[in-house]
Amino acid sequence: MVVGGFDVVELLWLGFILYWLVAARRTASTRVREGVASSLVSNAALVLGALLLLGSAFPLGPLDARWVPAHWWVLGIGAVLTAAGLGLAVWARRHLGRNWSAQPSLKLDHQLIQTGPYAVIRHPIYSGILLALLGTALYLGQYRALLGLALFVAGLWWKARREEALLVTQFGDDYQRHRLRAGMFLPRLRHPA
Repeated sequence: MVVGGFDVVELLWLGFILYWLVAARRTASTRVREGVASSLVSNAALVLGALLLLGSAFPLGPLDARWVPAHWWVLGIGAVLTAAGLGLAVWARRHLGRNWSAQPSLKLDHQLIQTGPYAVIRHPIYSGILLALLGTALYLGQYRALLGLALFVAGLWWKARREEALLVTQFGDDYQRHRLRAGMFLPRLRHPA
């Protein structure tokens, strides 16, 4: 879907990236950061996933084939899912505030955020990004986009597990209770008794 000569989904992602770059400047000082080696797996999956989703300039044979027709309503649903996912990620980022970091780490005076989307989802930024990538994969309609989405799911799951290990060491039982109430990427349908 092109509006005024610009692709809608590309504009959504561009706006998101610009917001993220500005917001990344307003974070607290880091107290503990995981080692570079433990970040390699998730970072490699995320970079490869991004190349598959966004790197349509290089052909990949059968992965360039469409898995869904390019009907206007498919493109519309993809654009809406992309916008909704990016909106969730921005909302979560605003609630996380100065505790945000690009890599698993603990900040000085790190707080356990349990408000806004964090009340029901432990990693709502990742949830939003995955929803946006699902929308983008639908919008692009190519198998390469589905593979890119799968790599993002794996990379963000791995990163979330490492973040949770740090949060358990920092917040102990408080974080364990939060894990029981809130799902990792989706809200829990029922809360444990």
